[in-house]
Amino acid sequence: MINHTIQIIEADYADDAHCSSIPNLLNAYATELLGFRKTLDEVVLQKLVAGLETFPTAIVLLARAEAVYVGMAICFLGFSTFNAQPLINIHDFMVLKEYRNRGIGKALLWEVERIARDRQCCKITLEVQMKNAAARGIYQSFGFKASFLDPEAGEQLSLTKILSYKDDKLEPPDEA
Repeated sequence: MINHTIQIIEADYADDAHCSSIPNLLNAYATELLGFRKTLDEVVLQKLVAGLETFPTAIVLLARAEAVYVGMAICFLGFSTFNAQPLINIHDFMVLKEYRNRGIGKALLWEVERIARDRQCCKITLEVQMKNAAARGIYQSFGFKASFLDPEAGEQLSLTKILSYKDDKLEPPDEA
C-alpha cells in the first residue's frame, strides 16, 4: 500500500530546494550504485540541473516525505519507431536508503506511469543491474520484464559506448 504522506512533485527548476535536491539525490544514488560506488565529479553536480532544464524531453520527479526530498526519478521522453508513439525511459531511479520500504519507490513509479499514459506513451523502459534484486523486484511488481522482439533472437541487451574527448573534439578509437 502506498503511504499517502508521500508527495511526488515534478521538479521546478525555479525552486531552490528542488535544484539543490536533484544533485544531492543523484550523488547519493551514485555512491550506492553497484559498479560505481563513488561520488560524482563536482563539475557534473554543478552542471546537472542546468543541463536537465535545457534538455527538452527531461522529466524529473522528486519524492518528498517528512518534509525532505528522499527519492527521484529522472526520465526522458523518447519515441518508439516500431509503434510510432512516444515512450518514457527511466534513466535514474532512487530512494535514499533510510527511506526505503515505505512505498516511495512505488509512488514514483505510479507517477511515471500516469505521465506516460497522459502522454499516450506505448511503453516505459529502464535499465537495472542484474544483481539489484530489490529494484528488480519492485519493477517486476509493476509489470516490467525482460524485453524480447522475438524469443528466438533472445533477450535484448543494453550496451554502452563511452565517448572520449580531448580539447572538446571527439577522439578516434585506438588502432587495434
